[in-house]
Amino acid sequence: MTTSLNDLFSAEAGSAFARQLALGDLVGDRPWSVDIGRGEIAFGSDLSFPIQVLGTCSEQDNSWLWAWANQQSDLPASVLAASLRIRDIGRQRGIGEFVEPKFMLGTVTDHMLAMLCGALLDRSCYYRASYQGGAVFLLLDNLPASIRAPVAPERVNTVLMQVVSNFELDHRIMAENFLRQQGFALKAEPAQLSATREADGAEVTLAFDAQRRIAKVEGIIKPPAAKKPWWKPW
Repeated sequence: MTTSLNDLFSAEAGSAFARQLALGDLVGDRPWSVDIGRGEIAFGSDLSFPIQVLGTCSEQDNSWLWAWANQQSDLPASVLAASLRIRDIGRQRGIGEFVEPKFMLGTVTDHMLAMLCGALLDRSCYYRASYQGGAVFLLLDNLPASIRAPVAPERVNTVLMQVVSNFELDHRIMAENFLRQQGFALKAEPAQLSATREADGAEVTLAFDAQRRIAKVEGIIKPPAAKKPWWKPW
């Protein structure tokens, strides 16, 4: 069965972007260092994660090269498993970008590829490690549970608007899948989408224009119920 990369990305972009924001919250402004031989990335002196190498982008010709096809870098086999899994997914679903060793970036960007890889491989995150002339995109493993936790109500609008501002995708597909993946119950109408989440009382309403683009987002965030201090029995 052939799958469009754009449709697949649209379905995964919201939650993938939310995880990237959560990773940003975690690593903050810590300096980073990568040890490809050990398969590890470190952020400062207190955070480190196992990595897989997804691929590299070149600033010279705006191209993408998958790690499994990068023969010049002599990458150890231990960091190639993720890119090989993506190649297998590409063969199974007919996604040309996943099986082409090297191709020009354009409508499909390096960040789109990395976000989608993270979504397809265990709901993980990526990190862009820049170097002179380009960057290597790394998939992080063994992330804390907070990265995959449901997005906070106050961040829902941020995710929706930043995703549609930064990527070319189907707004409707993205919004429905994102909200459903985040635990919202949906009520869909032709030009509107209403979503509620029982766990925290969050409510979101989206209006769409004739081209299925998000035209308006409204939300209700209910404050958590006040907890009685443990020292007050009444």
